[in-house]
Amino acid sequence: MTALRRLMLMAVAASVLIVVGTSPAAAHPTLLSTTPQAGYAVPTEPTAITLVFDEPVTVDPNGVRLVDESKKAIHTSTVRREQSGRRLVLQVLGDLAPGRYIVRWQVTAQDGDVVDSAFDFAVATNSAGLSGQDQAGTGGVPLAVVLRWLLFLALAGVIGGVIGQQLARRAGPVAFQPRSSVRPAALVGLLAAAGLFIDLLRTGGPGRAANLIGLEAVGLATVAVMANRRWWLTMTPALAVVVVEAFRNHLGTRYGVIGAVVIAVHLAAAATWVGALVHLLRVAYANRGRAVRIRSMFAAYARRALVLFLTVAATGTIGALLLVPTFDDLTTTRYGQVLIAKLALVLIVAGLAWTARRRLGTLDNRPVSDPSEPAPVARTARIEATVLVSILAVTATLVSLPTPAPATEDLGYPPPATGPVIRLGTLAGQIAVGIAASQNQLEIRLRTPDDRVQTGDAEPPTFHVTAQLSTSPTPLVLRPCGPGCFLSPVGWRETTQELNLRVEADTWHGGTSDIPISWPPKPNTTLLPRIVAAMRAQKSIHIAEAVTSDTSRPSPPTRQLTTDGPEFLESEPYGSTPSLDVTLLPATNGRTTLAFGLPAEGIQGRLELDPSYRITREILTAPKHQITRTFAYPR
Repeated sequence: MTALRRLMLMAVAASVLIVVGTSPAAAHPTLLSTTPQAGYAVPTEPTAITLVFDEPVTVDPNGVRLVDESKKAIHTSTVRREQSGRRLVLQVLGDLAPGRYIVRWQVTAQDGDVVDSAFDFAVATNSAGLSGQDQAGTGGVPLAVVLRWLLFLALAGVIGGVIGQQLARRAGPVAFQPRSSVRPAALVGLLAAAGLFIDLLRTGGPGRAANLIGLEAVGLATVAVMANRRWWLTMTPALAVVVVEAFRNHLGTRYGVIGAVVIAVHLAAAATWVGALVHLLRVAYANRGRAVRIRSMFAAYARRALVLFLTVAATGTIGALLLVPTFDDLTTTRYGQVLIAKLALVLIVAGLAWTARRRLGTLDNRPVSDPSEPAPVARTARIEATVLVSILAVTATLVSLPTPAPATEDLGYPPPATGPVIRLGTLAGQIAVGIAASQNQLEIRLRTPDDRVQTGDAEPPTFHVTAQLSTSPTPLVLRPCGPGCFLSPVGWRETTQELNLRVEADTWHGGTSDIPISWPPKPNTTLLPRIVAAMRAQKSIHIAEAVTSDTSRPSPPTRQLTTDGPEFLESEPYGSTPSLDVTLLPATNGRTTLAFGLPAEGIQGRLELDPSYRITREILTAPKHQITRTFAYPR
């Protein structure tokens, strides 16, 4: 066995192992957040289950199920899709006794992959024994890989076959032309598309992926009908299939038109490279034993193959840079490992192509006269074609695997808080920080003084936030949940813990802040009306007030004010006793302390009281400033 044949067998064996080895791989889309939080305990039974994904998904009405630890189903509603399909909501209709519960879900991604997994939570008990979120898996990955491989082979047979026919007729006009493979290739692709379409309808129902696969099937059927007519009548629907497949791919799904253009060029060039070479090999085989010169055909193909190789390499590199965010992801993720394997096979093909081109330069232009002794060029080209077909198999595997990073980390908007909420605020540099601590969840809201952002006339800045609790050795994992919004699951401890924050924003001064959070919350609905009544009764109030719009600069001077209770309350956010989230905080120097918030307006406040419910100290944080006041009441 020659070294080239051994190399070919090794490449084919490697591609088979890659395809077979995809079965246990993790899948896409990515589940970003759940309510209740996966792996956490809640004190009361939830009324709804929420799942947030990094991309829109389609789901069967019964695609999300809730069961108890004994696998008994809990009565729920059907699934409701929100946020363009990124958020799934399941209403809990049955009673949940204390214990562990499991949510099982199955969805269909935009590219057609069916993904299933589960997560657990506990009600009215501790979280010991909870596993959290299971690794997601793609149902039927080997089937999807095989069907996609057949689809890619069909495109190579159609696009490369048409171009190979044109090339052979021009470079070898007297050569016998074998029967066209365009129609059989199109029929194979049609069967593959039909298989993918049926599988999608069976597992996830109609949706974006099923619609795109349906369009591909129509295009391939058109190719089969138009085969053996004018070449452009065949190529037009074939290229349309390439474009549709590009929008169904990772890049097209994530980056829209730009990603689709990159993958469409990549796929068309690869199909031409493989299909044209296979057709020339068929021509060489059909003319064995005949006095026909084939070297000119392979020489003409070699000139075009160099351009095709560079195109495939360039678009593949762009795609890899877009989908693989870090170098470590190449070795630590399944997607990166398969990408490396594909790169290795491409390098092997490049070496084979270089060998064939060298032989073209040294061989005489002679006919293939003896079938037992094929021309060295044709022999090398057969090995090159075999490895190229293996690369298509690896490519089919690659598009069935999850990319290292989710399509987006942004939840879109935060899930509603469960139970009592502690609302706190501060100013970090010029950035207003609002904190909402609730059951198993911490929400951080950031605002800059730019009014244009709030009115939609300007884009919000890019924020950079790090947060860590004093009771934890590791930073919190923050997920974006909209402009200036960040969310993290938190297992609160029943104590006072410091939240250490560092906040930065483009073009604005940031800073650090330590915010004490006392858990559990102590909501209070009676204290604020008493405060308002006590303050309204005051005839004279002496106020020392300091206002700052940037805590990174020296403290501003304090100014003295004198007013009465009614006038003071007119300018206060709690003056008309609106419905506020009010919670008691640990006493400050023996004085009752409370916190409140108006999240829609970005206002948080902290009040310290004397025994008569009069305010002795107040800190108000708003998007443009922070006000600190101390109060004195003349006798």
